[in-house]
Amino acid sequence: MSLRAVPPHPARRAVIVGSGISGLAAALTLHRAGWQTLIVERAPERRTGGYWVRFSGPGYAAADRLGILDALPKRAASGARLFEMGPSGRIRPGFPIPESAEGTPLRILLRSDLERVLYDAVSDLVEIRYGVGPAAISQDRHEVTVMMTDGSVERADLLIGADGIHSTVRSLVYGPEDLYRKDFDHAVAACIFDRELPGVSGGDALIATAPGRSAWINTYVGHPPVAFLLYRTPWPAAEVRRDPAEALREAFSGFGGTVMPTMLDAMERSESVVFDQVSQIHINRWSQGRVVLLGDAAWCMSLYSGQGAGMGIAGAEALSRALDEHGQVSAALGAWERELRPVIARFQKQAHVMQHLFMPVNRVGYVARRTAMRVVSIPAVSKIAALTMR
Repeated sequence: MSLRAVPPHPARRAVIVGSGISGLAAALTLHRAGWQTLIVERAPERRTGGYWVRFSGPGYAAADRLGILDALPKRAASGARLFEMGPSGRIRPGFPIPESAEGTPLRILLRSDLERVLYDAVSDLVEIRYGVGPAAISQDRHEVTVMMTDGSVERADLLIGADGIHSTVRSLVYGPEDLYRKDFDHAVAACIFDRELPGVSGGDALIATAPGRSAWINTYVGHPPVAFLLYRTPWPAAEVRRDPAEALREAFSGFGGTVMPTMLDAMERSESVVFDQVSQIHINRWSQGRVVLLGDAAWCMSLYSGQGAGMGIAGAEALSRALDEHGQVSAALGAWERELRPVIARFQKQAHVMQHLFMPVNRVGYVARRTAMRVVSIPAVSKIAALTMR
């Protein structure tokens, strides 16, 4: 009696929308788990830039398990400090940049550093298609079908929307963004400078604050300075439709010192300025059928959390692990969300507290923040503060 060979079970297939940190991390982890993956990206080419990230906690641990930590550059110089500048332009010492946070070492990086390392890890393993995105999505019990903007059709076992806070996948499957976006009354602008700033170098950071306004400037080893400017505005959605140079000069008029005018001039010269409102995404379920949201598309925590990039990596790794451990996609997505929900909720709540460190809301907040920074800058107190952040 002869036995007929059983054909091998075909590899499961995922379409990932978005080639940022979350999308690339998902492609890497799924490929290692035996999935066939396709990344589609609406932008015509790979994007670079973005502001800095404080890389620690779950994302750092996930990056360690994925084996990509050694490829990440060390942008902060040893002994780098943070300085404070008030509206008059006077600069005072701040607190030392801590070496650890959220139970792991802390690295100051650029978003582009993480994207480059992840891209290098997957570019030869998975297909990445630029200049195309989803136009329509349908699904049944067995597969999800995506009609692309170029007319092509892709079918897969899973569709991952990793396309950021303004997610097209989320809009097509869940409805308009306004249903899930919770706005701070803040606008943010960020860019990479084309030259060093006076008095800020060697890996140091400078925070310039005033009631309802702040600017954060980071210098790096082997990279030009990067900064972002925050300010309060009653109508952030309308504000970010203005010309960034005009809006920023108006918002920061009268801010003393020599650094702020130099920053505004550099932003006007920059070829790419991120200008957006500060928001979070709150949605009851991160998956519907065979469509799942990942990273900022699912849970944007805002820049105040300091964990957005890291949780994109941690979320992708956890998703791949759940899919590997559970036979059915629906069971895997449920288990994955139950694991991640408490962590995301904690970081989203922390962001509402941390916003006052990034930018004092009013005069009372400004005085309270300045007093706290003076206390923390005392050497003995700064050591205790660094220990509490480990």
